[in-house]
Amino acid sequence: MPLRALVLLLFFCGSLPICFIRPFYGILLWYVVAFLNPQSFLWSASDVFPWALAIAIPTIAGFALFSRDWRRMASPGSWLIASLWLWFTITSLVSTQNGVFMHHAADTWERWSFVSKILLMTLFTIAIVDSFARLRTLVLVAAACFGVFVAKAFPFLILTGGAYRLYGPERSMIADNNDFGLALNMTLPLFFFLAQTETNRWLKRLFAFLFVITIPAIFFTYSRGALVGLTAVVMLMVLRSKRRMLLIMVIALGIIVALVFAPPAWKYRMDPTRAGVIDASANERLNAWSFCWNLVQDYPITGGGFSTFTPELFSRYAPVVLDIHGPHSVYFGLLAEHGFIGLFLYLGLVFFCFRTTSRIKKLAAFHNDQTIFQYADMFRFSLIGFLVSGTFLGRAYFDYFFAIVACIVILNKVAKDNWNREAAEEPLREMDCIGAGEGAYG
Repeated sequence: MPLRALVLLLFFCGSLPICFIRPFYGILLWYVVAFLNPQSFLWSASDVFPWALAIAIPTIAGFALFSRDWRRMASPGSWLIASLWLWFTITSLVSTQNGVFMHHAADTWERWSFVSKILLMTLFTIAIVDSFARLRTLVLVAAACFGVFVAKAFPFLILTGGAYRLYGPERSMIADNNDFGLALNMTLPLFFFLAQTETNRWLKRLFAFLFVITIPAIFFTYSRGALVGLTAVVMLMVLRSKRRMLLIMVIALGIIVALVFAPPAWKYRMDPTRAGVIDASANERLNAWSFCWNLVQDYPITGGGFSTFTPELFSRYAPVVLDIHGPHSVYFGLLAEHGFIGLFLYLGLVFFCFRTTSRIKKLAAFHNDQTIFQYADMFRFSLIGFLVSGTFLGRAYFDYFFAIVACIVILNKVAKDNWNREAAEEPLREMDCIGAGEGAYG
C-alpha cells in the first residue's frame, strides 16, 4: 500500500471515534469525502472503501446519543426534503412492479439507496449545524474543497495553454467535465462573498484570488452548459452587487486570462455562429429530452423510476433509438424518472429556498446584519448557478445542491435565533444603563 494511502486510512480510522463524540466533525468530514473525494488520489484497494457510509454511521449514532435535538428537523425545508424522498421511494416501488420498467429494477434500487444517503445526511446536517459559527465553518470547508481543485488546475491551464479539458476526481459526482463546471459555478459565489465577509485579511485575499482564477477554470471545462451558467451568475452578481465597478473589473480580469489562453479548439466549440453548431452533443440532448417527454406522456404520475434511461426504453420512446444517453437536464431527468409530481416537489423545494433567502435578506436589512444578508445572497447565487447549468446537465441529485439547500434552512434558523437573543438582551442592557445612571446621580 502506498504511504499516502496508509496515512489517509490512519487519519480516517482515527477520525471515526471523533465523529461519534462530535457529530459536527462527522458532518464536515462527510462533506470533505463527498466534495474533495480524497480516495480518488489513492492507487490501492482503499479507494473503494465505503468512506461516506463509515462516516455517516458514527455521526448519526453520536447525534442520537448525545444531542437528541430532533426538533431542528421539524422545519418546512426539512419536510419538503422528506416529501421528495418519500416520493422517490414511491416511484421506485411503482416502477419496479411495472412490467415495462422491471428490467432496470436492480439499478433503480441501487440509485434509490445512493440518493437516500444524500438526503439522510442533508437532514442530519440541518439538525447538527445549530449555530452561525458552525454554518460558517461548513461553508469554509466546502469552499476549501473546491478551492483545492481550482488552485491545482490553474498552473496546469497556464502550462498547457488551456488545450485540455478540466475534470473532477475519478469516480465522483464531478468526474465529468460538465459536472465539474457545474460545481465551480456553484462555488464561484462562495469565493466572492467569503472574500467580503471574512475578517482575516489573508482569507479575504485567498478567496478573492480563487474567485478570479475560477472563471478561467470554468471556461476550460469546455462545458457549454457551465459557460451559460457562469454568464447567468456573473450578470446577476453584477446587478445585485454594491461594489459593481470593482466586481466588473475583477470579472473582466478573469475573462481576459481565459481568452488569452483559449486555444482554437475551445473557441471553435464555444462559437455559436459556426457551421454545424447543432453538433452531436446538442443532438444527444434533444434526443434525450424527447425521450423524457414521450415517456412521461404514458406515465405522467410516477415516471419510470430511477435509472430509466435504458436501451429497451429508448427503443420505445426515443426518436433516435440507438442514441442512448442520460437526461442531459435536471428537469427532464426528474420528469422521466419521477413524473410531474416529482418535478413539482423538486421545484417546490427550489421555490422555498428562494422565498426563504428573500425573507432572510429583508430581516437582515431590518436588523442591519450585513453578514447574514451576504450569506443569503451567496446561497441564492449558488442555487442560480446550479439551476441554469442544470438545464443542460443531468445532476438532479447532486449532493452539492442539497448541501446548499441545507445551508439555507440552517441560515434561516440560526439568524432568527441570533436576532431573538439580541432582542431578549436589549432590555437587560437598557436596565443596566438605567441602573448605572441612577448610581451616578443617586
